[in-house]
Amino acid sequence: MDFPRPLPLQTTAAALFPGTTVHYSYRTGDSLATVVERTERFVTFVGAECDGRFTHEQIDRLIEDGRLEVVLDDELHVPDHEIPKLQSTE
Repeated sequence: MDFPRPLPLQTTAAALFPGTTVHYSYRTGDSLATVVERTERFVTFVGAECDGRFTHEQIDRLIEDGRLEVVLDDELHVPDHEIPKLQSTE
């Protein structure tokens, strides 16, 4: 009996919101970071060893290339001075 194979799910920039942990592989290394801002155009993440601000299209390409991954983590990976950006005033 053949079972249908599930379709692979692809993460996109739409899944990244403030507080999301990502693993970013960059030219000189890799590091964990936390998304600190998301706008209609950009996603910004900050970590102890890296940071980035990319358009949604750039984020999608990084994910497709395996250079950016969502990490299921409940820790913040931002320097202490960045934490207030994650706290909502609403």
